[in-house]
Amino acid sequence: MRVTLATDPGTAGWPNEDFAAVAPGAAVLLDGATTPRGASTGCVHGVAWYARTLGTTLLAAITAEPHVPLPQALAGAIGAVRARHEHTCDLACPATPAATVTAVRAAHDGIEYLALSDSTIAADPGGDGQPVIITDAHPAAAAMPEAALQASTGTLSRTGLRGVALLSDGATRITDRYGLLTWPAVLGVVRDHGPAELIRQVRAAEDSDQDCARWPRAKARDDATIVHWEHWSRG
Repeated sequence: MRVTLATDPGTAGWPNEDFAAVAPGAAVLLDGATTPRGASTGCVHGVAWYARTLGTTLLAAITAEPHVPLPQALAGAIGAVRARHEHTCDLACPATPAATVTAVRAAHDGIEYLALSDSTIAADPGGDGQPVIITDAHPAAAAMPEAALQASTGTLSRTGLRGVALLSDGATRITDRYGLLTWPAVLGVVRDHGPAELIRQVRAAEDSDQDCARWPRAKARDDATIVHWEHWSRG
């Protein structure tokens, strides 16, 4: 398998609140929920810390032996992160740090996946098949472990699968908000030219609409992150 990863912060001078990491047989991508500047989260660490800490804890949990189901692994990771800062931070604050979560893991019968909130998993079926696009409408992970049990989960067949991509919504804007690329085209760019090229195209579109007139949006740019795993069926 070949894994490629690219990320680009949306705002200069502001932390990148996306986090992605890979290990043999697994990958995670989290998108921290940005807090409006000046608003209090009740947390001394911040959103970037939360996404990074939850992401590393989750990756460790889903690669540990024996495997536990992905929702239970995420619930445990949320609980572990909660325990790390519940004595220093107000986790009852409505704006407590939160993050969307996507994760994939190789299994004997296919590729297990989990999606919580609006980051995306896109499976590339190869040939003339249509991509399988997985996202979720539930609230992002924050301080309550039971949120993990609402995540969308399942298993993708390895048969004919050329790859799978995890994308934060700063990257999927090019299709679901700007309408400039279809999902097959998005996967084609990532597969043939790499994740960084898709992010470059996202930024070029945003630079052409800096006043947010063509595509009304709260943030002119958002953190954009993509993980691409190729050749699942050969793994």
